[in-house]
Amino acid sequence: MKIKNKKLKIFLSRKISVIAAVIFIIMLLVVFVGPFLSPHDPIRMDAGNRSQGVSWSHWLGTDDIGRDIFTRIIYGGQYSIGLAFLGVSISLVLGLTLGLSSGYYGGIFDAAVSRFIDFLMSVPAFLIAIVSLTILGSGGINSAIAVGISGIPLFMRITRSGVLAVKDMDYVRSCRMMGLSDSKIIVTHILPGIIPLIIVTSTLQLGTALLTVSALSFLGIGVNPPTPEWGSMMATARLFVLSSPRATIIPGSAITLFVMCTSLIGDGLRDALDPKSRE
Repeated sequence: MKIKNKKLKIFLSRKISVIAAVIFIIMLLVVFVGPFLSPHDPIRMDAGNRSQGVSWSHWLGTDDIGRDIFTRIIYGGQYSIGLAFLGVSISLVLGLTLGLSSGYYGGIFDAAVSRFIDFLMSVPAFLIAIVSLTILGSGGINSAIAVGISGIPLFMRITRSGVLAVKDMDYVRSCRMMGLSDSKIIVTHILPGIIPLIIVTSTLQLGTALLTVSALSFLGIGVNPPTPEWGSMMATARLFVLSSPRATIIPGSAITLFVMCTSLIGDGLRDALDPKSRE
């Protein structure tokens, strides 16, 4: 079958990105459909089945207190991936709004916001997330908010740069001369020009967001045990890494696989949506 869409054709020509996309979709399906198929409780302890090996009843074995690892990976993925998506969504909405306003209107507002963003960009995003979570308190939703706050500077800077690149072009000036409102110019003429870059950034940022969520839980200030989350699962299992390494290796592998997939998909989307970067 001949593919007419040039951008889709470019993405499909990058085989490694296509494979990553397939794995990514399978991960999402397993994580969000799996709980309906698993007969085990991800939280209930079973002292009689501690550190059991792989079996028909426990596909990935059990942890040090008898909980089914496969079930906990599935439920943990719901938290980890769900919070990563929520965090990126918060970053995207706030960063896009501030970036569009700052870049388009300029003036004192742009100068003040730019200096503030320069300051935030000089601070590691993970440190911003820790400080935010310290203020908000531990918990799943608060972890997503903290991740969202830490990602705002990136989205705002990218959006502002894109707006500055197109706002003084002839077709935008013509729209102003025709009397179009600022909101209509932004939505119909400026925003479509930066959407490809935003899509690529959002995809790449998903992996970073999941790493941050997992790291916060691993440190004990994110999602709290016994709630299954990949980072907290690794933190709990690290004490038994010699006697039951699966409980640590499996969630760590899930995190690694997710981050790799989002990175490769982002690279493929960048090639397809931004011809200049490909050249």
